[in-house]
Amino acid sequence: MGLTFEQGRFEDARFVRTRVFMIEQGFKNEFDEIDDDPTTVHLTLYRDGRLVGCARTFPDPKHADDPGRWVFGRLAVLPESRKSGLGAALLAESERVAREAGATEMHLHSQCHVTGLYERAGYERYGTEELDEHVPHIWMKKPL
Repeated sequence: MGLTFEQGRFEDARFVRTRVFMIEQGFKNEFDEIDDDPTTVHLTLYRDGRLVGCARTFPDPKHADDPGRWVFGRLAVLPESRKSGLGAALLAESERVAREAGATEMHLHSQCHVTGLYERAGYERYGTEELDEHVPHIWMKKPL
């Protein structure tokens, strides 16, 4: 299985996020101003040259006084490519990219039904569950 990661291919990320979050999961507000921020890293994943997933990571704008604090999110794998470790691969590559850019801690706002993926990667929950549109989410974090 030939995996390739690319940075900066937002149109490919837009395709995956639209299909997964909007069409499949019914989210309405999938895109935001963070997508246009020049510090945001849009990561796309290709298997054997075919687009299969995406994620994004960026310095936490709510904690500008702590440049080591980054946020990960918008992890999405196309349905036909799930259950093959691609989500974990996107997470690991995003952590690597963030670490190289100076991140020392990663935070994410996980859909509650997929927290196991993040817990296996060393993340721990904090805060209380809350709804993001119609789906329960919880914050998680990990030192890098």
